[in-house]
Amino acid sequence: MNYSFSRIAAISTLVFSLSGCFDIADIPKLNSSWKVAGATSESSEQGGFVTDTIATCPVFINNTTVTSDELPAEFSITDWNIYKQEDDNWRRELTKLIEDNDLIVLQEAKLSFLLEQLMQQYELSWTQVEAFSVYNQSMGVLTASRVAPISVCKQAITEPWLRFPKSTLISYYPWAGSDEPLLVANMHMINFTLGVDEFNQQLEGVIAVIRQHNGPVIMAGDFNTWTNKRLDQLHTMTTSVDLQKSVYQKDVRRTAFGNPLDDIYYRGMQQLSASSYETDASDHNPIVARFGPQL
Repeated sequence: MNYSFSRIAAISTLVFSLSGCFDIADIPKLNSSWKVAGATSESSEQGGFVTDTIATCPVFINNTTVTSDELPAEFSITDWNIYKQEDDNWRRELTKLIEDNDLIVLQEAKLSFLLEQLMQQYELSWTQVEAFSVYNQSMGVLTASRVAPISVCKQAITEPWLRFPKSTLISYYPWAGSDEPLLVANMHMINFTLGVDEFNQQLEGVIAVIRQHNGPVIMAGDFNTWTNKRLDQLHTMTTSVDLQKSVYQKDVRRTAFGNPLDDIYYRGMQQLSASSYETDASDHNPIVARFGPQL
């Protein structure tokens, strides 16, 4: 069965079977480990640490409780749609990715007890933008690292047909390879539309933030680029802010209608390696990449 159609069927079944169990907030909720790890205070969202608009993203905070650690000059990142941890072996797979990488960028992450336990075990600082919740378990994009972010901002857009939000998280990390912070955009792009208007709207919101940033950038995620129009628009918008597309030594990324859905774009650094590999722990295959300072 075609990947996109099987996804639609699965989501539709979930919607009907769990009708009344969903909670979709008017403003996307942000979950984090900060109050656990001590990276910042619980009131920081109201104080400007978390922002929602292009005009105020980012607001860097000057807080002595924020860790002074930084990402190493050469660092690795994994990008993976974890499919709500529905498939077997997700914990084993994610454990390996956490052990081997400095940045963990997840889409469709379900903030379950087991996921929180795993991140706490490895002392990760993590942030999740809740797109919606089911039985009080948050679903959405999640970015984690052993290094705490110095600022984050969140965005969301609603799927026109299914009415579920798609979330975006933009995080800024101190990086030894640059005097400027590293911007990491974690994106789960809108999916079930006939045209590209909503797709463009979500993409333009992130590109506008990237355009404001003079430092290095990584934009990673599940872009749902299952049409040529979406791919063309993604190429046009990333080129406008000088983002380069990763080149994969091994490429077994999940595809739909022949087009890859997941990707990593970057700017202000050099790509040292990038590959994807097959797994049975999700319906997407993880991407692993390594970057270093520009020569």
